[in-house]
Amino acid sequence: MTSKQVKELISSEKGIAELYKINQKYFDKIDECAELYTNADLLDEYQLSHSMDTITGCYAKLNPVAGALEALLAEYESNHQITEESRFENLRVQDQNSAKVKARAAASDIRRFLADFSRYCSSAQALVVTAQSRVKRLTTEKVLKKVDNTGEVPITQIASNNEDDGIRWDE
Repeated sequence: MTSKQVKELISSEKGIAELYKINQKYFDKIDECAELYTNADLLDEYQLSHSMDTITGCYAKLNPVAGALEALLAEYESNHQITEESRFENLRVQDQNSAKVKARAAASDIRRFLADFSRYCSSAQALVVTAQSRVKRLTTEKVLKKVDNTGEVPITQIASNNEDDGIRWDE
């Protein structure tokens, strides 16, 4: 989603809850993958690759929304603070501090939802890094064991292990 779309959705009668509802499926997918990692249920590189693809897609969907919410949060707080400060004839430091507090309170919903979006993005990043390192470790182990990506031992290795059985493998 673009910043414009996020702002329009938040400004509509549906509000920020609709934005959360639209993206709930991505939160759920990250939670599902996190549960697999928590239980150590990802055993092979195919499962790891699939989870990495899924999580990367979720991150790609949530990160722009988090960025848009950050911008909106700053905009809403600034606008609210300016409105509050304009009510004072003579602006004192205490008045500015009061206006800042009121502005933060007015944008608390956006801050709360921003926290969800940004924390899920951070979780997705951590999960992808973990999946990458596990895939790399599995790949390294297979290379050391001289096993190809299908789990089969190459014929050349079988031939070299059975040189004295009288069978010629190079014909």
